Amino acid sequence: MSNFSDYKIQIVQSSNYPEKNVASIEEFHNVMALIDKNEDAAEILKPLFEKEIERLKSENQSIPKSGSGKAKITFASNEKIENLRPFIEDFWDKILGTSYSTSFVTDESLLRDWEHYLASENLTIIEKVKNIYGVDIESIYNEPIHKVLTEIKKFR
Repeated sequence: MSNFSDYKIQIVQSSNYPEKNVASIEEFHNVMALIDKNEDAAEILKPLFEKEIERLKSENQSIPKSGSGKAKITFASNEKIENLRPFIEDFWDKILGTSYSTSFVTDESLLRDWEHYLASENLTIIEKVKNIYGVDIESIYNEPIHKVLTEIKKFR
C-alpha cells in the first residue's frame, strides 16, 4: 500500500510566476501543482496523489515506490483510434480542418481536446458532425473519440 506520507514533496519557485511555487512528488509526473507560497503543499497534492494511485490501480500499472526517482512517462494506447483509419483522417479534415497525421490522439482522447481548432467549441463540432455525417453526437460527445467515431461510422 502506498501512503502519501512516505513520499517527499519537492517545492521550487515557479520560473513563470515569481509569487508562486511548484509543488510536486518526483515519482509521479502528474502529481504537481502551482501553489501560493503560503499554501500547504501536502494539502494540495494529497488529492492529486490519491487520484493518481486510483488511476494506476485501475489500469493495473505498478505504483512507484517512495525514493525510486523520476517517474517513467508512459503513453496511452492508440490502437482503437488507428483501427478507424481512413475514416478518422476524413473526420479530422472535414470536422476539425486539420490533418490527423499531425495530431497526437490516443484511445483516451476526447473531442473537447481539439475544440480550440474551432471558434465556438463543442456545439460547432456537434453541428458540423450533424451537417456532414447526419449523426447527432451530443449524447456521446464526452466519450473517447474512438467511441464517437465508431457510432458515426454505424450510420454512414
